[in-house]
Amino acid sequence: MKRKILLLILTIALSTHSRWGETDDTSPLVGALKKYILEKDYPELFKDKPYRTRIENILIVDINNDGKNDLIVHFFPHYRQSPSIVMYQVSSKLEIARIKEGLAPGPLKPVGRDYLDSHTLGEAVDFDIGDKQNDPDARNRMLKASSKFGGVVAYRNFFHADNRIGSGSYIDMTHIDTSKEIKNCESFEFSKVRQIAAGNLRRDKANNYLAAWVEDQIYVYLIKGVSGEGLLDKRLWIVKAPSKFKGFLPGEGLAYKTLSGKTEILDVK
Repeated sequence: MKRKILLLILTIALSTHSRWGETDDTSPLVGALKKYILEKDYPELFKDKPYRTRIENILIVDINNDGKNDLIVHFFPHYRQSPSIVMYQVSSKLEIARIKEGLAPGPLKPVGRDYLDSHTLGEAVDFDIGDKQNDPDARNRMLKASSKFGGVVAYRNFFHADNRIGSGSYIDMTHIDTSKEIKNCESFEFSKVRQIAAGNLRRDKANNYLAAWVEDQIYVYLIKGVSGEGLLDKRLWIVKAPSKFKGFLPGEGLAYKTLSGKTEILDVK
């Protein structure tokens, strides 16, 4: 009975809000994803207490260019240490598996009132590994050792780890240059993602790229592969959004309208 009640709560809590018209709720892949989330791996679950998690959009695309479709989900997270973009792999039998590494594109922002903090639950810790913080081998050993935690965020100067329930979450924020004095995440949160889109660049028709629109910038990812530990082999470009950018055209990959009304395809240098 408790299980049925919990699933009812989760069903009410899980909502899909597609401002950009990409999500196809009739797709069997989307149905399989929602079933997986509700029954097996609900995001941001602490102490068996489900909080409302809103799905802004879902893209169905072969994001790591391996010939198989993936599901790219744009979440509006509840906690400020959670990724806003989460990727799922899909088998030919519609079996879903979440990729451990999620994405939180955009600069770090001062703490606002939109998110909760896992530290206030007594479920999180921030720490560093001293002079080995920037040693890739030491960092990798630490990440493997921290697998007992549900969520890990890697910054240049420290790590955040928390006890969320699930198959494990990892966010790589080491591309952001923070003050060496900052050793915890109490003063900042992740940016809000306005829109995600995926498709070919103008100069590269062979690969799919993931783009995330944040403020006046677009974060562009090329996902080259996924490791056995669920970490992404990725490359990131950050480009300024075109003048008066109003978003990517729904269902048209990385296409957008210019000021003159012409359709253009996003590109990076």
